[in-house]
Amino acid sequence: MQDIGFVGVGTMAAPMVWRFIERGWRVHLLDPAPEATAPFHGHTQATVHDDVAALLHNAGVVLLSLPSPAILVEVAKRLSAATANVAEPAVVINTSTTGLIATREAAAELTAAGLSFVDAPVSGGAAGARRGSLTIMVSGAPKVVARCTSVFEVIGEHVLHVGPEPAQAQVMKVANNLLSLGALAATAEATALTSKAGIPLDVAIDVLNVSSGRNSATAVKFPDAVLTGLFNFGFPTEGALKDVSLFAELASELGAPAPLASAVAACWRLAVDHGYGEQDCTRIATMYEQMAGLPVQGTSGEAMADKTPEMPA
Repeated sequence: MQDIGFVGVGTMAAPMVWRFIERGWRVHLLDPAPEATAPFHGHTQATVHDDVAALLHNAGVVLLSLPSPAILVEVAKRLSAATANVAEPAVVINTSTTGLIATREAAAELTAAGLSFVDAPVSGGAAGARRGSLTIMVSGAPKVVARCTSVFEVIGEHVLHVGPEPAQAQVMKVANNLLSLGALAATAEATALTSKAGIPLDVAIDVLNVSSGRNSATAVKFPDAVLTGLFNFGFPTEGALKDVSLFAELASELGAPAPLASAVAACWRLAVDHGYGEQDCTRIATMYEQMAGLPVQGTSGEAMADKTPEMPA
């Protein structure tokens, strides 16, 4: 039986943890929020720890699923300080979207302490994590990446090694997220207009999906999370704002033009300012409907509580 550690057991990581358990792995978990690890208490293959040193002593691979660049750097420092008396240096896999600067800083911190680092942000949402169909964008030394193959096989369908340098995968991920979240915001804006003209939302989505405007929002997010009224794609609006802002920051650092990124970030900031920060990112459709004076899809005009399916015990 293999062991794997998780720092961060949130919306994306929890279904990953269940997949490892279902495939016979022992999991070692650390999260400051007790409710995040509560579903795993008492499971024979799960151990909840209260410090990173315990993870390094019990697992040869530690997977990070963290909400922000600053927290990534903080966790990297804690891991680095906990390497004393560890028999075999662990591989640390960062699946978070944390941008270029923080990821490089974390990689330098970890490798200086003798740990190996692989940058591996994921795409596919909580549903993809549950199915094990995530796309994993990987950068790191080929030999170290090869050591992670058995881990990636549990959670991913497409594993793409984009380069040998820390944070190259982050660049790819924020580029992907700009396109994905830009498409979601654009679809919400476009369908608010079509709804205002009296075209039912489901009809508009059907037309778009067989036309040149088809995108990941019209094909997946709207049919699964908006038209159903569930709003449970599994990614918060404030996370969307963070990711598109990371693209804008990276473009500024590299001296690349990014007027569209600025516009997309403004859409997501508007959604946060409207109070949807902690709600699912598909709620941007609700915001546009409300601003257009339309009945809110899937509700009676009031914000519905997000309905995220529980993972099996």
